[in-house]
Amino acid sequence: MGRHNLKFGYSFTDVILTNYFIQRVRGEYEYSTLQQYLYDLTPDVLGEISAGPPGYPTGFLQNAAYVNDDFRLRSNLTLNLGVRYEYNTMPVASRAQFYSAPANVPGGITFGKPSFSPNDWSPRIGFAYSPGKSNVWVVRGGFSRSFDLSYANLTSNAAPAYYQTTQDVQLASNAPNFLKNGALPGISPGLPTDPIAARGIIGSYTWGDKRPYGLTWTMGVQRLLGKDYTLEARYVGTKGVHLWNQTRINAAPQVTPTNYIPTFFSMPSAATFSSLTKTLAQVKSYIVPGGTADEPWNNLAALGFVNNLVGYAPQSYSSYNGLALQLTKHFSKGFSYVAAYTWSHMLDDGTATNFSTYLTPRRAQDFQDLRADWASSALDRRHRFTFTPMYDWRPFQGKSWMMKNVVGNWTISGTYTYQSPEYATVQSGVDSNLNNDSAGDRTVINSAGQANVGSGVTGYNAQGQVATSSGSIVAYVANNPNARYVVAGVGALANGGRNTFPLKPTDNIDLGLSKRFNLTERIRFEVGGQFFNVLNHAQYTGGYLTDAAGSMQINSRQDLIPSSPLFGRFDQFYLSNSRFGQLSAKIVF
Repeated sequence: MGRHNLKFGYSFTDVILTNYFIQRVRGEYEYSTLQQYLYDLTPDVLGEISAGPPGYPTGFLQNAAYVNDDFRLRSNLTLNLGVRYEYNTMPVASRAQFYSAPANVPGGITFGKPSFSPNDWSPRIGFAYSPGKSNVWVVRGGFSRSFDLSYANLTSNAAPAYYQTTQDVQLASNAPNFLKNGALPGISPGLPTDPIAARGIIGSYTWGDKRPYGLTWTMGVQRLLGKDYTLEARYVGTKGVHLWNQTRINAAPQVTPTNYIPTFFSMPSAATFSSLTKTLAQVKSYIVPGGTADEPWNNLAALGFVNNLVGYAPQSYSSYNGLALQLTKHFSKGFSYVAAYTWSHMLDDGTATNFSTYLTPRRAQDFQDLRADWASSALDRRHRFTFTPMYDWRPFQGKSWMMKNVVGNWTISGTYTYQSPEYATVQSGVDSNLNNDSAGDRTVINSAGQANVGSGVTGYNAQGQVATSSGSIVAYVANNPNARYVVAGVGALANGGRNTFPLKPTDNIDLGLSKRFNLTERIRFEVGGQFFNVLNHAQYTGGYLTDAAGSMQINSRQDLIPSSPLFGRFDQFYLSNSRFGQLSAKIVF
């Protein structure tokens, strides 16, 4: 056994960073209808205001060390072994959580000084094996663990009360004179010593100990075909553990399987209406354990926590499995290409950590049941095929400079890509489950309805008449009985899944063309152009054609709300990824 290529190292990183951001400093209020706003009732979609100093430190320290070595066990078998150790400190501002210690609940929630685990080790192992003596087969595999870093947005959106606090509107209250009375006043952070007063200003919580990490395992087989071709098959599996997830730890739904307003897809009989004895007012009167009459959704309200406790919990998971096939024609006679196909499936229960997209909400529908959000990820692309040819036209190599450089020396290349669409989450746009958050509330599914057709609902009272007050509603009826997706009204029980609505697939051709002039043996001049979506095929994918992540930010989610006349009209919200080109010129020497 031979040993070679031993490597080891240590690094120290001091991230010096100051954040200048207070979210919703002037207050942000969203209403589901114009009527709600004109009547000056409390917002029923979003109502928040934050207060605090404009800047605070979010830097941290990182210590890392690694050792890695290759062991040549046989002439055709090499083993790679390595390990990395990391210790990261918590961002500076997040450490100020311990100033809120007077708010501690003995035997319950504790506002200590958070810190990450000092025991973060990342082992890795890999091998390469070439069976036989023909050197036409190679088998490779490996396993590794790697940790993620904290970043400034996690602190800035959930800063301790020492720096920032956020007030929230009770979305289901429908209280009058909201704006007339000054809306939310905003409360500056402070450091009260009385437990109830301290709890009254807290709007965030920071977890310590766990850092997100990923486990990756791979296996690949490569085969040389003749002189010019290589065929490769690879399997890649990953598992994300303790991923950051935006949550509200003291928000629980008032709507339960036994406390809700039913939704009908077609008009029920008068007898059915009269048999429904539970009104929306009664559904709203349910108080979750730990809640109060003023904040029935807040399971810590009785202890004095009157604001949403927002934080990034290391509680999400992800899973990816992919099989990739690739055929490579090596460059010969001026021509080469790569053809690749990947089948994969990615699942998770939290994709967007922050508010980067409406397509998949960053918060769960039920903060107390994150596992119910386990579904195909917004990053899932089940099928992907690419074909990338390149041809280098160089005739007249034995001819004059003029023939070689003016007529010849052209290179043309291109890429054809087909990729399965991203799937989005259809949303009701209101606080359906009455947990004081409308971000993640989904819809009611009519399995007999037409795919990609949506509908709003109308509330009815026990007499089978359209309800004139929200509190008298005993049932919702879909406005379109043929719709697959039906809005879950306030107090309704949604059964819609996460990421079920397909956007458009990618079906795209890019081209490149370049021309070379060899001025001397060592100097050449090149001009060229790249043309993206050369056929100008409108593709409303929700992202960019070359970005597998997709999910660009938009200013509205009306295309995802079934009651909207623009439901499913992606062409009204997303870029068409229209054709564009760029020209270049360079001197190479």
